[in-house]
Amino acid sequence: MDTHYPSEYTRWWVEFYYQKFQVNEYVLIPRFETEDLVRETIKMAENTPFDTLIDVGTGSGIIPISILTKVAIEQSFGLDISPKALEVAKTNAENIGVKNIEFLISDLLSIFLSPTSVTFGKNILITANLPYIKDGDWENMSEDTQHEPKIALFGGSETGFELYEKLFIQIPDFLEKHRPKRLTILTEMGEDQEEIATSTLESLTQKLEENGRKINFSFFADCFGIRRFMKIEIL
Repeated sequence: MDTHYPSEYTRWWVEFYYQKFQVNEYVLIPRFETEDLVRETIKMAENTPFDTLIDVGTGSGIIPISILTKVAIEQSFGLDISPKALEVAKTNAENIGVKNIEFLISDLLSIFLSPTSVTFGKNILITANLPYIKDGDWENMSEDTQHEPKIALFGGSETGFELYEKLFIQIPDFLEKHRPKRLTILTEMGEDQEEIATSTLESLTQKLEENGRKINFSFFADCFGIRRFMKIEIL
């Protein structure tokens, strides 16, 4: 018996933000610190209502489902490139009783950049906890992590931040196509990625300002004091 096999996969569930979520080897096991991303998002949504929620790389659906148990958002989507992960997310939404969310196969925001009949509201919220570990960087990971899906762990061969760079490249096209009044993005990143995140977001800022958009971004810490979250406001 593999003593490092995650107990969460053995019992098929994990507790996250006061709820039990189903997990299996097709999805990442939720980390405790991601609850801080959910809390910050809920706090924002309580003070500034959003019409649309899009969770990119939704995996087991823990982020959007947790948010929707606390705040009402009329239109919600969970996007993932893995059909197997989306099956888990759909089951979790059904088990917890969240009905107003649609799970779609998509490479980041790609499904909403192609021709679509979907019409969004004016205030859009995007959340994401994308893979941000450098490919093959097992040295800094616990042994039980080797049983989790690599597609949910590794974000690129150079820095691990590549998927976020790809997501931010999609943002100008998303804005041009859907023309929201306000777009808010909250994401989780690696604890050592603030510098590369800043550089990437400064490039995005320049491009958006050339097109008449205003953007502000900042970073905030988890409950352990580690700055691992990005908050981006585009007007």
